[in-house]
Amino acid sequence: MTVFIGPNPIFYFYGIGEKNTVPASKLDKIIQNDREYLYQNYGERQQVCFTRGSGAYLYDQDGKEYVDFFTGIAVSNLGYGNPALQKALHGQVDAILHSSNHYYNLQQINAARLVSELSFPGKTLFANSGTEANEAAIKLARRYGMSLDAERYEILSFTNSFHGRTMGAMTATAQKKIHEGFGPLPRGFKYLPYNDIEAFAREVKKNRNIAAVILELIQGEGGIITVEKSFVKEVFSLCKKYGILTIIDEVQTGIGRTGTPFAFQQYDIIPDVVTMAKGLGGGVPIGAMHTKNFLVEHLSKGLHGSTFGGNHLACAAAEAVLKEIKKPKVLNNVKKASQYIVTRLADIQKKTDIIKDIRGLGLHIGFELTIPGAGLVKKALQRGLVINCTSEKVIRIMPALTIPMPVVKAGMNILEKIIMEEGKAQ
Repeated sequence: MTVFIGPNPIFYFYGIGEKNTVPASKLDKIIQNDREYLYQNYGERQQVCFTRGSGAYLYDQDGKEYVDFFTGIAVSNLGYGNPALQKALHGQVDAILHSSNHYYNLQQINAARLVSELSFPGKTLFANSGTEANEAAIKLARRYGMSLDAERYEILSFTNSFHGRTMGAMTATAQKKIHEGFGPLPRGFKYLPYNDIEAFAREVKKNRNIAAVILELIQGEGGIITVEKSFVKEVFSLCKKYGILTIIDEVQTGIGRTGTPFAFQQYDIIPDVVTMAKGLGGGVPIGAMHTKNFLVEHLSKGLHGSTFGGNHLACAAAEAVLKEIKKPKVLNNVKKASQYIVTRLADIQKKTDIIKDIRGLGLHIGFELTIPGAGLVKKALQRGLVINCTSEKVIRIMPALTIPMPVVKAGMNILEKIIMEEGKAQ
């Protein structure tokens, strides 16, 4: 029960038959309202409500400061309050937010031109999210494959992958826990072991129904598992030989996250299709599929679309973000911060036996623990550091690409202290 006292409400919680005289905090009230009005599909949230961000810091409901090593799952790539992004957004809010894809859109054109410049020459289709970008890529692959043969619609993906939560992208995701309770799933998807070139070669040699392969170069949700360069090189060679489309899912690894505009640029490959989202809008929801020009004819008039996809506001954000990513100082900072974090983690690893492995590229870093990581995440939050745990035991570190080195060091100081405490407690 909630009681309002005076002009400023003070919240009290009552148990059955007795009064709790301790005033509820701001967070208590937020949690109460969350449970009353929202789906609880995200489970128990971390005990904080961020209300403001500045640079590489977040601030909670009480004004407490946190070093952000998570950036909302690699979304806020430019941190908080980036002047160029803010200027673009404020200007666009004053001009126009949305018209429709029935009309020409200068912000779409400008953002798409930058995507081409930063990836490879081609054309872009904008969506609202990463899963929608992958959904578009799956539809495109089927149209392409079936233009060659009516039975050529199968999509290959890899164990432990994550491509999204819409039906097609969810089915491409090769994790049973993601599929459970949603069957029957669309047919035409096959799953192969990650980094197993022999299994891949066997499949493509015997199966003439494969339209495309979709691949993450770093499996983020899967635990920051990096692909082997020799595997990628051979996959692309076999795909070229058998006329199979290559789709690289860069929803999490794209937009400078790994130290180059796109991670594929570190593997000496050019995919037929690359998908992106998360960091593309710097916090504004937007996704995109970018393809080589020869594929455009397979999603011609009326075959795919989106009401909100690529509206003026979202594309103004993307344009501003992509312009920032083009600046050498941003990607140089990624490399510098990455080197420091990895080196520091390796030093900590020598002092405790709870760090099993350190992996990743650029500022897409994970370290695997020998113990569950949930406790470490909660303790870090209490000490003013935001990190995340995936795959139960892998701590993800994905700060803003622009994070200043003093903030990196401050965050690592907190992290080292709690890792050492956890290690001694085992």
